[in-house]
Amino acid sequence: MSTKKTERAGLYLIAVFVGPLLIAIAMYSSRDHLPSLGSISKGELIHPAQPIEAISLNSNQQAIFGFSDFSGKWTYIVYQSQRCDLECEAALFKLRQARLATGRDSHRVQAVLAYPDNQQFEIDQSIIDRHRNTKVGALSELKISAEVEQAEQLESGYVYLVDPNGNLMMKYDHMATSRGLLKDIKKLLKISNIG
Repeated sequence: MSTKKTERAGLYLIAVFVGPLLIAIAMYSSRDHLPSLGSISKGELIHPAQPIEAISLNSNQQAIFGFSDFSGKWTYIVYQSQRCDLECEAALFKLRQARLATGRDSHRVQAVLAYPDNQQFEIDQSIIDRHRNTKVGALSELKISAEVEQAEQLESGYVYLVDPNGNLMMKYDHMATSRGLLKDIKKLLKISNIG
């Protein structure tokens, strides 16, 4: 009787050590058939990050934002052409909500509304009043490092994230939610020693 108990105990012991190994091998070999867990980030990663060498935003012929303004801040750039429409204001609202939701780290995040300097741009004063902490100006210069093989071209309707060292690193389309923006920026603020 004790021999059978010993054999059973031996089999249980083998199962405890070999079982998980067999399960891991099976999962690894069928990983292509498992459902995707999705992207960790909510935006589209610009890979590799593109260092900005120069940037200049002007309002009424006065410089309001330059390269030095990236220092110590994570910067969202809302890029629009012609006018700030409903989608544009929705993007500004989402960014404001995400920034405020970072709590004590909100001073590490800033937003900029940029538009091409060669175009007329329409924005209601009420939008400017509602988003007082957002700088609004014509993008007269954006120079990406010459080392970048294919520089990202800013597209109207997109939101871009620039790190405190001035690297263009993520972009979001109009479908991005304030919750998604918040998750990304919270992660970055948590793991970052800069900004």
